[in-house]
Amino acid sequence: MWALSILLVLSGLPVQAATFVDMAGRRVEVRGLPRRIIPLTPSLTEVLFALGAGDAVVGVTDQDDYPPEVRGKTRVGGGLDPNLEVILTLRPDLVLATVDSNRWDTFLELERLKIPVFGLKPAGLKGVFTSIQKIGEVVGRPEQAEGLIVTMRRRMAAISEKVKSLSRPRVLYVVWIDPLIVAGRETVIDDLIRIAGGENAVRTSGFPPYGLEQVVAHPPDVILLGSDRPGSEDGTLLRRLPAWKEMRAVREGAVRLVDTNVMHRPGPRIAEAVELLARLFHPEAFSGGVP
Repeated sequence: MWALSILLVLSGLPVQAATFVDMAGRRVEVRGLPRRIIPLTPSLTEVLFALGAGDAVVGVTDQDDYPPEVRGKTRVGGGLDPNLEVILTLRPDLVLATVDSNRWDTFLELERLKIPVFGLKPAGLKGVFTSIQKIGEVVGRPEQAEGLIVTMRRRMAAISEKVKSLSRPRVLYVVWIDPLIVAGRETVIDDLIRIAGGENAVRTSGFPPYGLEQVVAHPPDVILLGSDRPGSEDGTLLRRLPAWKEMRAVREGAVRLVDTNVMHRPGPRIAEAVELLARLFHPEAFSGGVP
């Protein structure tokens, strides 16, 4: 009876709010420890589950497919066009979104509805680690976030050490073929290529449109194609395209399909992406397995 009385008294106490500064420079007030969270990109979902906060996730986007536990979560629409009515019915005490992959209108609408929305900006490898750290702080799991970052850094450092003395192939990462969009410098993919023992053939930053004349001017040794079906035959598509089939990398079969769900999500699995790329660039170095 005494314990019940104490519980009733505590339940009537006001929930203390904390203010956090997100990666867009916004001040976001969160009341208590978030227990109903909606991430608006698959990478943010993966971070939450990696931090052990998966039980607090009450809704995910239509694109979410990892980890398997997300299959039972309510879908809130696409990251670019989330269904605000569904989000409201889920009564979130925190929404996570990214400055680059979600629309600014979504931030404004959620603010109008008095739903705290915390913005992340996982640009480049440093930005990924900062995002994980920030998420850990706002969901009350800073130690788990620090541990995750240490583990990811350790895995990538082991790969970097293994390939550091090997020659670096020039790599062209194709995000989209027509029109041709590639991964340039100062992106997460650029960092992953470098750590895995390759050199980005693209000299410009971001994800620029690219001309075939630029491919010819800076011929790649390896061409990577982002695909959601990486098990299909490598390079078949490029060998059918007149402008591509004469390129050395295509002629010599140095075209590989890579899983976009691993490569394009700036979250915990980028360490796995580094290992995948290193095996493609330097298969001879991994006959004994990944360290």
